[in-house]
Amino acid sequence: MAYEPSEEEQVEAFKSWWRKNGTSVISGLALAAALSLGWQWWQGQQELKAQHAGQVFAEMSLALESAESTGNTPGATPDFQKSRALAEQLLSEFPESFYAELAGLSLARMDFETQQADAARARLEHLSEHAKNEAIRPLARVRLARLLWGTGQADAALKNLDGFWPESYRSDVEALRGDILVSQARLDEARKAYDAALAQATLLGLETGLLRIKRDDLGGASHATPTVQ
Repeated sequence: MAYEPSEEEQVEAFKSWWRKNGTSVISGLALAAALSLGWQWWQGQQELKAQHAGQVFAEMSLALESAESTGNTPGATPDFQKSRALAEQLLSEFPESFYAELAGLSLARMDFETQQADAARARLEHLSEHAKNEAIRPLARVRLARLLWGTGQADAALKNLDGFWPESYRSDVEALRGDILVSQARLDEARKAYDAALAQATLLGLETGLLRIKRDDLGGASHATPTVQ
């Protein structure tokens, strides 16, 4: 028959175990509780930071919109300076947030409007390669191509348009490629680019009115096929 310790023996055994291990058990429980509470606190702080970042971004966007509604020199307005300061605040206080990357796009735009094309290019190059949010990268690439073209670097702009693009961007990319090629008088290549843009836009059910006008202005037969990547 198996030996069964008496109730007193069980109590004494527990007391002995507690004397040896009680402190470590309490410490372990305390640590587990602290980690749990710490995680909850951290999550709460992250939510508060995200809300604050969203508020700062909204204020920045309103200030920039107000500045641009004043006319041809938005960079000289108090609202423009306010929007830049708020964008810089997002970069410094919330560098890992989605709003910081959106602020980076806005700062590139502000840089360009204040004749700081090199700074704008650097921001867009960084975002196109390193943005954590995948939606930001192609948007930055398109803006970078437009910036390069607008500063007399058409070949660099075309090179920037090469490579893989998400399907939703392919029509705009080919249309931009066509615009750049037209500016270089490379009309045969421009026709092909516009045809690809039209085919992709039709495939996605997008508006093609202006794009069709550009293509028709070049004449020649159409060979519209969607871009495959």
